[in-house]
Amino acid sequence: TMDPLDILAYQYDIVCNGVELSSGAIRNHLPEVMLKAFEIAGYEAEEVEARFSGMLNAFRYGAPPHGGFAPGIDRIVMLIADEPNIREVILFPMNQRAEDLMMGAPSEADPKHLRDLYLKTVAPPPPADKG
Repeated sequence: TMDPLDILAYQYDIVCNGVELSSGAIRNHLPEVMLKAFEIAGYEAEEVEARFSGMLNAFRYGAPPHGGFAPGIDRIVMLIADEPNIREVILFPMNQRAEDLMMGAPSEADPKHLRDLYLKTVAPPPPADKG
């Protein structure tokens, strides 16, 4: 019954010299709250149950809340190397077009997922003929 914007979170950040090294939070682990959050986002309970039944059932059967964090090793290396550009210390950084050439990402989006999010893709114009 609370306004979602009034809810407080259990979360934290680890910062060194103004650089975020890690962050974490207690994730949503209450199935009723998850269903309500999806409802606010416009999803029916049946669809949420169908798409996320594994996670919902795990919490229903007693999976503990997840409150872990993962250190940003790349950011730590960036600080140690005194490198201002994180792409210089990442083993397989994305290119300037945000493409991961090794993984072939991004890939084509499922049209149903695009409809769910009210998104559409727009193809770039064909290259100009230089002939």
